[in-house]
Amino acid sequence: MIRGMYMGAMGMLNDMFKLDMIANNLANVDTAGYKRDRAAFKTYLEGMLVSILPSIYRGRKEVPIGKLEGAVVLDEVRPDLSQGSVVYTGNPYDLAISGSGFFAIEKNGQVLFTRAGNFKRDFAGYLVTNDGGYVLDEKGSKIKIEDGWKISDDGTIRDEKGKAVAKIAIYDFTNPEKLQKVGYTYFKQTKESGKPQKALSGIMVGYIEKSNVNALREMVNMIKALRHFEISQRTITTSDQLLDRLFNSVASLR
Repeated sequence: MIRGMYMGAMGMLNDMFKLDMIANNLANVDTAGYKRDRAAFKTYLEGMLVSILPSIYRGRKEVPIGKLEGAVVLDEVRPDLSQGSVVYTGNPYDLAISGSGFFAIEKNGQVLFTRAGNFKRDFAGYLVTNDGGYVLDEKGSKIKIEDGWKISDDGTIRDEKGKAVAKIAIYDFTNPEKLQKVGYTYFKQTKESGKPQKALSGIMVGYIEKSNVNALREMVNMIKALRHFEISQRTITTSDQLLDRLFNSVASLR
């Protein structure tokens, strides 16, 4: 019964985290380039259950019959990097990556990576994100676009005479799911993700990649988490009632 209360409490904590994560996904359903979060759980305090059988050699024999899990806890939060829907905007500075990969952004002195390509020109002519991050070229430099310059589908920026002056960098990783999420649409390189490598993906000019959050699926997951939370809560209540009945029964025997 004590074990039942403990398992119920752990289940409620996990469900509370799921609800917070789902709420965050739903809040960013219209955020360009947002990648939904998904939780990975793990068990701990596992013990092996054995069946003790008589043996003519040692008096008894232990036969493993399975594992008994102590509890389930959150292991890590992984981003779902599946591509979101791509929509046409007609803005010459809106860019969407066709395939895998990330744009390289310099923000607050560090290089971050994103799929959000809703860019613009700032007052100095630099190609920047909505929050002021600088889009980088393949040389790791900030990209400056003058009037009349255009961005090609391969990411090359050409001047009025058609001369290539820079190329927008697109990087990929060996294990992109191991990237560390920073904010809502940025990712940071980690040891597990590997180093950034130049990707061969193309660029769609005048398009943006929307969030990959499916609102209907998230609502279904929210209902499931709420139902599981209620079941776990009922487990604690039932275990408490059984303990109360047990203690009262023991007390009445005296």
